[in-house]
Formats: sequence, C-alpha cells, structure tokens
Amino acid sequence: MRFVCATLIALAGFALAPAAIAEPEHVIRLSSIAPDGTAYARQLRAFAAETLAETHGRVRIKPYFSAVAGDEHQAWERVERGQLDMVASAAMLCERLSPSMRVMRLPGLFRSREEVQTVMGRLKPVTDREFERAGARNLGGAIMGPVMLFSRDPLRSLADVRKHTIWIWDADKVMAPVYGALGLTVLPLPINEAASAYEQRRHDGFTATPAAALAFQWSALARYYEPLDVAYLVGCLPVANRAFDELSLADQQALQGAAGKLVAHMDEVGRDMDAQLLGGLFAKQGLHVVPVSSSFQVEYEVSAARARATLMSSHVVDPELVGRVEQMLAEMRASRQGARR
Repeated sequence: MRFVCATLIALAGFALAPAAIAEPEHVIRLSSIAPDGTAYARQLRAFAAETLAETHGRVRIKPYFSAVAGDEHQAWERVERGQLDMVASAAMLCERLSPSMRVMRLPGLFRSREEVQTVMGRLKPVTDREFERAGARNLGGAIMGPVMLFSRDPLRSLADVRKHTIWIWDADKVMAPVYGALGLTVLPLPINEAASAYEQRRHDGFTATPAAALAFQWSALARYYEPLDVAYLVGCLPVANRAFDELSLADQQALQGAAGKLVAHMDEVGRDMDAQLLGGLFAKQGLHVVPVSSSFQVEYEVSAARARATLMSSHVVDPELVGRVEQMLAEMRASRQGARR
C-alpha cells in the first residue's frame, strides 16, 4: 500500500512539473479596421492561429475588428496606454510611426507592386529604426494594392475629377495634402461614415484599393471605377516593444515567422483579388469601368510630379529620401529595359 501511495505521489508530481515550469500565456491584443468576415479579417485570424500553434499555446493573439478600438491613430493611443498591444495598419499609422514610409504613397511615383516591394525592402533598415524610436517593432510591411477612383459619374480627365468631391479617410494625414496638391476637393470623414455620406450625396466617390472597396461595400454603391493608379497603399504590423520584449526568444521568432507568412499570403491574395475584381467581378456587381485614356494618364503624371515637388517643399516628405527613391526606381527601370533588349 505504501508503494502504491508513493507511486501515485510521484506520478502526480511528474504530471504537475510541466505546468509549474511552463511559460505563462501572453495575450497580444490586436486592433484592425477590417470588417469581420472579410478576406483581411480571415488572414489575421489565420495569423493568430499560426502564432498559437507555433508557440505551443504560449502566445495568443486576440483580434478586435471593425475599428471597435477606434481608427488606427486612436488604436495606437490605446497601445501607448497599455490597453492594446498591436495594430494591423493599412498605412495611416505606419506613416505616423515611420515618416519615411510616406514616400511609398507619393502620387505617380510607383508603377507596379514589384517596384513598391523592392523599394520597401531597401528602406527597411531606415523604417525599422523609426519604428523602434516610436516604441514599436514592425513585424511586416504588406502591399495593400493600388489606390484608384470609385465614382458616381464617369471621370475621364483630371478636370472631371476636380469637379467632384472625393471622400478620404480622416485618419489619413498624408493623402490630404497630396490631393490638395493635385487640386482635388476632398471630404475627410471616419471610415465608417463614408458609405452613408455617399448615399446622402455629400461626396461623389471614394479613393480605395479594389479589395478595400469590396470589403467596405463601396463598390456596391459607386457606379463607375477608373483604374488609374493614384498611389500604392503599404500597410504594417507594429507591436509595442513592451509586449514583444516580454516574449521568450523562441516565441519572438515564432511570432515573426507567423507575421512573415501573413505578409506573403496577403500579397498573394491581394494580387489575386485585384485580378479577379478588375477582371470581371466588379462588372458583375454592376460597376462600369471607365478606361484611362493616354491623355488622362499623361495629365495625371504631370500633375503628380508637381504635387510631389509641393509636398517636398513643404516637408510632408523628406526631399533627400525622395531623391534616393527616384534614383532606385530609375536604376530598376533601366535594368528592366536592358533585359528586354
């Protein structure tokens, strides 16, 4: 009997030992403006599941969707107060924490996702330092896609666009001066008021990526879209240093690995969604494409160049950084031209 008791005690001690030495669970509270149920939200849930699996349950990401924690700037203020830990940003917060990221959205600067991706990679050491100074670690930069126009009436020239009022997100502190420099009239409003304001005819259209237009159902309201690449939207995934530093090295690496998969998947899904939406799905919704004429394209590029000069002179973006990026793009384009010959 004594042997049985001793054995049971030993087994109980063995069973309890892992729990006693296991690392405590860390809950990382994540805020996103993405409506729940959208492709963006599904990808963030997959990221949370991947993190939980790779850390063997030690790190759990708790997402809050649909801007319930406020817009991206308000969400980061909650991070600073310790109420949240991470924000999935569609660009607005990225450009606040890392001012160098503003260069990614200069009008007419980039011609493709590949150009954006290459420049973003080369600027990573600079942007990482800026995030660090802001008290954050950026776990990844995702290309959300090209921003284009979704409108009530067909817009066939920059003059047409200037006759109308375009909604922009009031949390967007970069594009407001960009559109001002382009001579556009804009109505800044919270993102959850954009649709109702359109229905009330307070504005005549949206500037958005194709995927965002679908996610927020703006494509169901607008009658036309103009596939003019106004700019490119680059997101980020900043987590507060205090939350990241609490994790073990192994869990930090697991979290970064899961974030890397998220960024890669978002890029792949984003390309596919753009191709499908612009390739026919928008048309099935009753949205009519207004082809961008060569004269409209040239008109926009000339105005965009002037706007970039205005933004540099007012120091919305660093002129030296813009010069470096323009040199990178010139070299990339020259290299592609040489490869075609």
